[in-house]
Amino acid sequence: MDKYRLVEGRKGEGDEFLERGIASEVRITQQGKPRNYISYAMTLFSEGSNAITLKAMGRAINKAVTIAEILKRKMPLHQITSLSSCEMIDLFEPL
Repeated sequence: MDKYRLVEGRKGEGDEFLERGIASEVRITQQGKPRNYISYAMTLFSEGSNAITLKAMGRAINKAVTIAEILKRKMPLHQITSLSSCEMIDLFEPL
């Protein structure tokens, strides 16, 4: 791979998952602590958000499900579950 460079990170099908701009979303990573995500989501609700979106990829999906269940118990919420997938495409060109 020394003779190639990444031209641009491109998104494939299902790339609406990667779009930015939703103010009331929580992006969950594997390294983060669940209590931090829960407190951030509670802050979003207290600031007047009607809905939040929990987004996770890979191994963090288990954590996202757990956080959603904890939030449902803490607040009287209605859950709408939507799972989607996206294909990441990297484009390389020779030097």
